[in-house]
Amino acid sequence: MVVITLSSAFYIVWVQQQISRTAQSSKLLEVHLAESCRKLRHIDERIARNHQPVVLQGKVTGILRPLVKKQVVFVREHELATGRSYAISQPYEISTGLANKF
Repeated sequence: MVVITLSSAFYIVWVQQQISRTAQSSKLLEVHLAESCRKLRHIDERIARNHQPVVLQGKVTGILRPLVKKQVVFVREHELATGRSYAISQPYEISTGLANKF
């Protein structure tokens, strides 16, 4: 009886310590999660701010040029081994005519 009582008492103390450790670990994880969520919100706000139309227009103001009438821009396409195509954006070849006859 004494052995069972003592072992039960030690087991209860051990379980309480494990519960306490788990609670402390959970608290640290919650703090880490809250900090991560705060950082993500800050990054989301910066992305949203930088993707507003006014900001985007300000970035390309000096780069874009007006459309020239009868302008054709040819883009060379390349095909990958996977079957997907992509275009090289630099340099553009600008044609002075509208179209060539075949």
